[in-house]
Amino acid sequence: MMDKVKVKIGDKVYHCKIAKTQEEKRKGLQNVEFLPKDEGMLFVWDEEDTREMWMKDCFIELDIIGIDEDNEVNTVIRAIPEDETLLPFIDAKYILEVNANSGIIEGDEFEIDDSDDLNKYTMKVLAPDNTT
Repeated sequence: MMDKVKVKIGDKVYHCKIAKTQEEKRKGLQNVEFLPKDEGMLFVWDEEDTREMWMKDCFIELDIIGIDEDNEVNTVIRAIPEDETLLPFIDAKYILEVNANSGIIEGDEFEIDDSDDLNKYTMKVLAPDNTT
């Protein structure tokens, strides 16, 4: 299960899955057909660099936001579903994907709020013998 974190960006708050591994970053929001308006995916790297993202097999319109090591938004791109064009993000330490028309703009401040452990919430399925 991917870690989750609360992200504050500008005047908005999102509950985000974190993509840390290469496989999580490769998959991203592929095959997602609906994203609640207060959720997103946060891609995290150890250091700032040029990153490229695409919308292969992503079925929803997104705002893809590049964030530098100073925790400031430096790029906002409206991405088109299933477009395989590589979108460049220069000087990105984080990339945030949220629903399109987010209102996030270049210069917005970014903060990860780790005061609430969003991973404490788990779903358990009961088997016929009442075990999980």
